[in-house]
Amino acid sequence: MLDRPSPASPLPCRSAFRLGRTRWLGAFALAVAALPAAPGATLTLVDSRPLAAGASAAPPPWPAGTRWRLDAGGLHGLEPLTCRQARQQILLLPAQGLFQGAWQADGVARARQQAAAVGLSGPNTTTLRLDCANGSFDLHRAAPDRLLTALDGRVLVLRHRAAAGDAQAPVRELLLQHLSEQGSAFDAARVSRLQAWLAPSLSQAFRRWFARPPRPDEAPYLDGDPFTDTQEPPLSLTLRELERRGGQATQVVLVDVGGGRQHRLAYRLQRGDGAGWRIVDIDYGEGVTLLQLMDKDMRP
Repeated sequence: MLDRPSPASPLPCRSAFRLGRTRWLGAFALAVAALPAAPGATLTLVDSRPLAAGASAAPPPWPAGTRWRLDAGGLHGLEPLTCRQARQQILLLPAQGLFQGAWQADGVARARQQAAAVGLSGPNTTTLRLDCANGSFDLHRAAPDRLLTALDGRVLVLRHRAAAGDAQAPVRELLLQHLSEQGSAFDAARVSRLQAWLAPSLSQAFRRWFARPPRPDEAPYLDGDPFTDTQEPPLSLTLRELERRGGQATQVVLVDVGGGRQHRLAYRLQRGDGAGWRIVDIDYGEGVTLLQLMDKDMRP
């Protein structure tokens, strides 16, 4: 969320209208041309609304259709909504913490009402936080294809579309969806909702694992949340190094479990023919992987 003075409104005369229309078209052309063609999720401005109900705020400086690119290097596009060399962190925020604490003083009930009014329901909202040299941006997940942020007292509604050529996308999108369901049972239905980001081989391994005969007297080798390697919901997930080698890639994730404790996961990805990048396994360290643990649970 950024705050800066709003520009003065133009006079409502015919010449001002022509000038405004020319500037609008020029801004739209600049907005489209300014986005480099490269693998990454596309964020497209589709709407904006006041951050506070009933408040007035100037419209954003770009027309609907303006695009930004989100990739492992950060957020790219028109200023001031850019964040290069960003640290990307996924976390859950209560209503009072949304839009960098814009409703902190409103109390819990009022903050939740304000959040619901802009499309964010529930006690917590999954958020992608981008920290960089020029600031910090919170992108709140309203739906799988909708992210919200704030600028100059307005909520910007961004359509979010991942790119098949973005190796980081499967991990980022899976964790955004997965963290939003923290607290619910880890079962086959939950994994099926993540299937778009899993390689067919890993999806099949999960199906076999869930269908295995019960062993009530034995603790499973795969015990807890396989995507975060935790028993309890983590405080945050930080996307670190992304390494690509041909059709294979590794995305490092730091899992913060609180008390100053973190552990490292390495998501292994592979690029399929026409299907883009998919997660094939997770390395938990010390020679232990997700597929290995599931395989041990399947043995008689």
